Amino acid sequence: MMSQILNVVKICIICTVFSALPAQAEELVVYGGEAFQPLIYLDSEQAAGIFPALFQRLSKSTGDTYKLVLLPWKRAISESAAGKGGITSFTWTEERAKLYDFSEPVYRNTIELTVLKNKAFKFNQLTDLTGKIIGIPLGSSFGDAFDKAVADNLITSDTDPSQVSRLRKLLIGRIDVAIIGERALEQAIRSDPVLLANQNKFTVLPVPLTQDWLYLAFPKTMHKLPALQRFNQALIALKKTKEYQQIIDDNSFHSH
Repeated sequence: MMSQILNVVKICIICTVFSALPAQAEELVVYGGEAFQPLIYLDSEQAAGIFPALFQRLSKSTGDTYKLVLLPWKRAISESAAGKGGITSFTWTEERAKLYDFSEPVYRNTIELTVLKNKAFKFNQLTDLTGKIIGIPLGSSFGDAFDKAVADNLITSDTDPSQVSRLRKLLIGRIDVAIIGERALEQAIRSDPVLLANQNKFTVLPVPLTQDWLYLAFPKTMHKLPALQRFNQALIALKKTKEYQQIIDDNSFHSH
């Protein structure tokens, strides 16, 4: 009788352990943009940049595996919206919050306004962009106020898939302003011979467009709140250490 009881206890313990494992060891598909250097991008068909490095480190704490699938940004958003996976380097907006569960902020990206030196102007608020053509990444959001200004045609936007094409448009006068993250300008210029030959023609306006907090998010239909809770716990702990900033620095291009 005692041996039977012990066997039942063993089985219960084993069942408890194994039932807990899936919740602590999920493989999570996470979509991202393929050309947002240095935040997240493809390098020799491998995910590279600040976000992949952070996710790799956080995986050690959460027990989850983050399978990063990098695509053109608009397609990445579409795949995630269809419930095929989460999405990262993703800006919070009221509309998106209706459809997605968001993590704690992963990274703050200073969004800068790059212009030609001989056409620089004073920028302090969105109305200063009225009448100008602004080059923005395809499918990107820079907060509710900016998105509304574009939707209301107060700001004229010109979308493209890459930072290089945006800067080339700026160089030939097709746009007046190129929106580029603070750590990305130098890398974009270095990667293109035409831009490199004309690098002294560019300047960054002193006041940034916005401080853009970027997140990990999952469609609410995927019911991934437990995974987000594990992610948040690990992220908050990492942010309290010097390692968080070190990972960012080690995977950045320093443009200033």
